[in-house]
This record gives sequence, C-alpha cells and structure tokens, in this order.
Amino acid sequence: MNKFIKISISFIIFGLVLIGLATYLNNGHIPRFSSNSEKKNYTVSINEIKDLDLNILDSDIVLEENTSSDKIEIEYYTGIERETLITHTDKKLSIKENKNTFGVDIDFSIFSKKQEIKIKIPTSSSIDVHSLNKIGNLIIKDLSIKHLTANSKIGNVYLTNLSTLDTEIKLSTGDLKINNFKSENNSLKIKTATGNIKLNNISGISNLNIDNNTGDIDLSSSTIKNINISNKLGNITLNNLPNESTDNINLETNTGDISLFNLTANNSISLKSSTGNILAELNDNESNFTNGSNKKKTLFTSSSTGTVNVKFSNK
Repeated sequence: MNKFIKISISFIIFGLVLIGLATYLNNGHIPRFSSNSEKKNYTVSINEIKDLDLNILDSDIVLEENTSSDKIEIEYYTGIERETLITHTDKKLSIKENKNTFGVDIDFSIFSKKQEIKIKIPTSSSIDVHSLNKIGNLIIKDLSIKHLTANSKIGNVYLTNLSTLDTEIKLSTGDLKINNFKSENNSLKIKTATGNIKLNNISGISNLNIDNNTGDIDLSSSTIKNINISNKLGNITLNNLPNESTDNINLETNTGDISLFNLTANNSISLKSSTGNILAELNDNESNFTNGSNKKKTLFTSSSTGTVNVKFSNK
C-alpha cells in the first residue's frame, strides 16, 4: 500500500509540474482551461480561385452557399493553441491548421471550445475542393462545385444539396450522410473503415463504388446506373430505386444482411453474403430472370450461412 501511495504522489507531482510548465509557456494561462483564439475573416474573389485545399487539424468545416456576394468568404479562428494559416498562390487557396506544442507534446486545446471554419462560396463555382480533416466534422451544403475529394480521419461527413462532376470520399472513423446529391454521369467513390453510410436522392451517377469495413449501408430513392457495394461487417439495404434507372447491382458482405425493396435492374443483380440473410423484393417479372428464351436479365444470390428469399411483384 505504501508503495502505491508513493507512486500516486509521484504522478500527482509530475502532473502539477507539467501544468506549471504549460502555464508558464502559455503566458500565465492554464492552457487546458483557457482559449486564446481570435475570430478572423478572409475574403477573395471567386474568379481568382480554381482550387480550395483544406488541411484541418481539429476544427469542424462548413462549406455553404454565399447568397449575398460573388466572393469566397472565410470565417475562422486562430490563436496560441491552434494557428490557422491562409495562403493564396496563383489560383490555389489553402487553409491549414497547426497545433503549437511549444517544444513539448502537450495538447493545449483539449478543453478549449470546439472551433468551426465556415467557408461561403458562390453557388455556381468551377472550383476543386480537397479536404483533409484529422478530427472534426465536414459539412457541405447548397453548392455546385467541380471536383470534391474529402479525407476524414475522425469525424462525420454530411453532404446536402450538392452538385459535382465527380466525388471521392475516404473516412477512417465516422458516419457519412449524403442527401440530394447530383453528378453528371460520373462517379461517386466511397471508402470507409468504421461508420454507417446513408445515401438518399442520389441522381445522375454512372458508377457508385462503396468499400466499407464496419458499418451499415443504406441507399434509397436514387438513380444510379451501376451500383457496387462491398462490406466486411454490416448490413446493406437498397430501397425504392426507380425502374429502368439502374443497369447493374453488385452487393457483397462478409457478415450482415442484404435487403432490397421496390427496385430492379436492367441487366444483372448479384447478392452475396457469407454470414447473413438475403431478402430481395423486386419490382419486376420473374420471367425476366428465369432460364429460357425469354430470359433478359441475370440474378445471382449466395449465402453460406443464412436464408435467401426472393420475391417478384409480377410473376
């Protein structure tokens, strides 16, 4: 017991020394309980920007429509604990966050208020957006942009009322929600490690490719030519896809259920689950999938451990 008390006291003293050192280096403020961030603004004409590059440490990012100006307007915070740098070189606008540790690996902002970087962009802009967010949410809404690349380590991604030529999203830990998304006959690529994916009202996409390790995937009310979804652990649900809007559906999960409701495909449907049930309620004629001279489409289902149930609206 005496040894335990001595070790505990040693840790307490060490902690107090660290707090004292951090307070001294932070101009007399206790870093973990004070915020020295200053709110700032930056404005640039949309005509001067072709690329927007974001490298954000731990702030939330909000990109939204600028309804009052033809300029890009940025509202951000910068300070001792977290420094935000904005640079404009040629046609590229870069926003980067740096964490100041003052030579020691101490997080001076763990108890500081969560900051937000708000970027307002004119709705019809031909810019490319590249976002790297280490800790924080990414929110993009009411915009039309050229290309979108989003890479999030820890945080959720929300895309609403967005139009792009093509989009690629990578998430390590976090949920992805996309609602009212349009792309002109191009691709939507999604790769996630841990998190749920919910897509609704996706239109104009030629190829949807989703590669997920852990989490449920839900796709509804969308017009997509080719759907390819691979999941290691989690359920896959497709619902209410308009007739003749989808050519091919290819779904595969190692552990999880696959469910299809009120949809069909013009060419092929492939459903594979190693451990899980498969339920497909197809808005189609059974004769379109049966062998024989009238066969027009292919349907393949496979479940190693689980039940397979396929229903047709018209037999």
